[in-house]
Amino acid sequence: MMRYLMILLLCAPLCAQEALPWREGQPGYHNATLELARFCLEHNLVSECRLLVRRAEKALPEPAAALVKQCEDKTDSYTAANWGAYLDKREAVQWRRAAGAHAAGTEPQWVLHIDPEHAPSHETLGRRWLEGVGWLDGTEHERLAPLVLREFAFKPEREAIWEKPWVLLGKHFTLVTDLTWERALKYSGLLDQFHAAYFDKLGDVIPRRKQPNVVWCCKSAATFVKVSAQMGFPMPATNAGLHVGALSTVIINAERSDEVGRKNKARDNLARTMFHECAHRLTEIGLRGRNPSAWELSRTTEHAWIVESIAVVFEDLHFEKGAPVLRGLEDQRKYTIEKHWKGKTGKVPALMPVLGQGQADFASDQPISNAEKYALAGSVAWFCLFENAGKHRAAYLGLLVDYYRADTRGRDFEARFGLKAAEFESEWRVWVVK
Repeated sequence: MMRYLMILLLCAPLCAQEALPWREGQPGYHNATLELARFCLEHNLVSECRLLVRRAEKALPEPAAALVKQCEDKTDSYTAANWGAYLDKREAVQWRRAAGAHAAGTEPQWVLHIDPEHAPSHETLGRRWLEGVGWLDGTEHERLAPLVLREFAFKPEREAIWEKPWVLLGKHFTLVTDLTWERALKYSGLLDQFHAAYFDKLGDVIPRRKQPNVVWCCKSAATFVKVSAQMGFPMPATNAGLHVGALSTVIINAERSDEVGRKNKARDNLARTMFHECAHRLTEIGLRGRNPSAWELSRTTEHAWIVESIAVVFEDLHFEKGAPVLRGLEDQRKYTIEKHWKGKTGKVPALMPVLGQGQADFASDQPISNAEKYALAGSVAWFCLFENAGKHRAAYLGLLVDYYRADTRGRDFEARFGLKAAEFESEWRVWVVK
């Protein structure tokens, strides 16, 4: 109830406005779409302006054509301030559309497709808000609510099991886990340090968004299998973790992460797994906001590599005397680049056949293995972000934004990076096997 009251207070200016039409066929629906487009044009988000105009041009051809004309000879300027402001405005529009649908008696499941945070619809479905965790069904809320810890100075007088886990409410991530108290404290602290390091590197382009970011860290592989299935994304015991954007959630298999870490003599493979999946979390919420249309990303036909690339960069994050240090593809160099690509018998894979893959193809083991694809993707990201930041950083991050906008085809490689794809590949090949 407190969460619902907070939403009402925060949205009070919106509540004073009329609810909006909520179906595309309704008269007036696209007026708000074009208002968003105008906002984007004013804030140098030109590609998003064009995308919004395309959605509205059949219903409102004249004002749409006028906006298209104003986009001519303008280029995008993706900044965290501009993009974050646009997401705020878009989410406010969706809130008003959801209010219209709710007032008309639309089923709550459909209202949540418009605004996944629509409190009355969640409550109609019997869900309750838990600070730091999000909307839960009644049984799960009853289980976890008494377990939330905001202060970690003293260990509770119990041991954690999955039925009664630790629920550690950190500054930026909530950790739900049945690890030992000492490990739970360690990784809760590392998650907040990771948040700071991520935005230290990318905070000029990727905005910080306020939403629960939950890490469900399962001590045993069996629990991980059960929990991932319960959340609708069943995973095998051999999977170390996954990010579920629709649920604002990361699920971690600590047993598998530790097992792989021992095998590879890794410094802290559980932290590595968390950093990888949480990089997905912060990137997606920062660039997509509360956007329920996840199918857009699943249908992409190129550049799916970039999703994994940014996560691979942050896998090798360490903290030395409290300071964050990125190790430069430490594991990828050790297990793939040095072992398979470098030397007289090595063969560096062709870059463009992998960069040209959409989500489904990138998940396959063609034309190279998955391990090589991750090494390739991470190395391209590192090459752009740190080795040639002056030349390629802006282009790489612009492509990252465009991928999460599901709009990568508006510019070819040369238009983005300022050189032909073959020239870029030649530069990358020389660097990657140094």
